[in-house]
Amino acid sequence: MQIAPRRRGIEVAATIDAVSFDSAVVTRARRWWLLIDDAIAQRLQKQAGDAVSVQLAPRGAPSRHPMKPAVGASARALERLRKICATLPESYEKIAWGSPTFRAGVKGKIFAMFSDGHHGDGRIAVLCPAPAGAQRDLVAADPDVFFVPPYVGPAGWIGIRLDRKLAAGAVKALVEQAYRMVAPPRLLEHKRK
Repeated sequence: MQIAPRRRGIEVAATIDAVSFDSAVVTRARRWWLLIDDAIAQRLQKQAGDAVSVQLAPRGAPSRHPMKPAVGASARALERLRKICATLPESYEKIAWGSPTFRAGVKGKIFAMFSDGHHGDGRIAVLCPAPAGAQRDLVAADPDVFFVPPYVGPAGWIGIRLDRKLAAGAVKALVEQAYRMVAPPRLLEHKRK
């Protein structure tokens, strides 16, 4: 992983126990520290000495399109998606185009993007790449749940509504499949172990 020091430390996308946030790693008194603001600390509900699972990845420049806060059903759907993505090696969250995107490895290829009423369409969904032909088959099988998303649909991506009933594990399986499509081979070997 290539990381570049910045004036205020090394900018990273961090995930602690499925809570993702942008932060920085800084050095103080010959030790490395991950900066955590009060709002994130409250979400974690951890105390000094508690064991946590931490994932760090390089972070680019902050988005010029800030994310609108998720509330209600949208917030619950986003948390479920974050939990799924947090289990994948070297995955991290980054805000892009005003939405959370989930990326794999150092190159940060997107394998999932959360959508909350994109351009007023009223859908709470995840968008992710799908194997050739899967988009057509899924949309034909259940058009109430699956759809062809704007912009990325012509490239074979599938939209999966998170505000509809799905078979247990269906979203997890489709997101993991998308991850396998974009993740570097070394991460796929890590996942099999």
